[in-house]
Amino acid sequence: MDTHHSHRPHPQDEPADIAATWRDQQIELVLPGVGAITACADPRLFQDPDPEPRAEPDEGFRRREPTTPPDPGQVRATLQARPPLELEHTWLVVPALGPVLPTQQSEGMIVADLSGCTSPGELRPGVPGREPGVRKPARSSREHWWYRVPSVAAALRVRGTMAGHGALVGSGREWFEPAVAARVDLLAAHPDQALEVALNVAREHGQAAVIRLGPAGLDVIPTGADPRVPHLEAIDVLVTARPPRCPLRGTDDAEPCRPHGGPWIEAAQRAQVSWEARRSQALAVQECGVCFGEALPPEPDQPQLPRLALRTPVPFIDRLHLRSGEEVRIDPLR
Repeated sequence: MDTHHSHRPHPQDEPADIAATWRDQQIELVLPGVGAITACADPRLFQDPDPEPRAEPDEGFRRREPTTPPDPGQVRATLQARPPLELEHTWLVVPALGPVLPTQQSEGMIVADLSGCTSPGELRPGVPGREPGVRKPARSSREHWWYRVPSVAAALRVRGTMAGHGALVGSGREWFEPAVAARVDLLAAHPDQALEVALNVAREHGQAAVIRLGPAGLDVIPTGADPRVPHLEAIDVLVTARPPRCPLRGTDDAEPCRPHGGPWIEAAQRAQVSWEARRSQALAVQECGVCFGEALPPEPDQPQLPRLALRTPVPFIDRLHLRSGEEVRIDPLR
């Protein structure tokens, strides 16, 4: 497959607003001494919740629909229904999604950075022993790994602090970015020093911003890598405990996700591959309290395929869903 990326529509059928995602995204972390939390600064969370839709009468067996990105309003209603949680300490959150190296044939241009803030850099890694006319896919180096949690966490722990882990998640749970968090008072003696340490770590790993989360609200401090990221200060944030549940769904029930697509026609096959990629990316950065990443059998109204498969290990994930709305095929980690 030569194509290295394909456009996929935003859930609201509008162009993705990169700046807006830094306000309405969900910050889902497992913090040492605190546990699993969700934080979100979407201003609509502090308005009266939308009235619940009227339940349709039950007419017997109903086929459960495939799990597609939920409506953001449903996700907000779920967060509003949870008891709020007050954080005692301030945390600095460093995203850990590295520049992505898409898969292309070695003869073509290989884009190293998909952030969109700079002109695409061209990489032509050598392929030892390649014979003329033989096309082999290029492989990514450690420098371009998309999953940067180990290196970002190590850069924070070397300062003598504990690191939490988690993800930044789209308002409709349509994209997932790994992230690492460190407590401010354990990272440095002064809060400004701690912020500078986190910003340096973020810059070294190609990240666009650092998020400060705590009793004073939420701040987004850009690193300068992407001019589209806004500088936000002291905005209201809703923090809740996060119950274990399926990361693809927008509710707190114990229902498993259901595959989208199938083995029938080409469009259905593409939809299933895309859906499996999103599920694998979600399970790479979050735990599921429903299926625990295990395989589940098909439901009674499903054919034997598709079925809910085992999670794909991080080194073999070859497609990512980005906050820009794109689905990108990358070279798997080696």
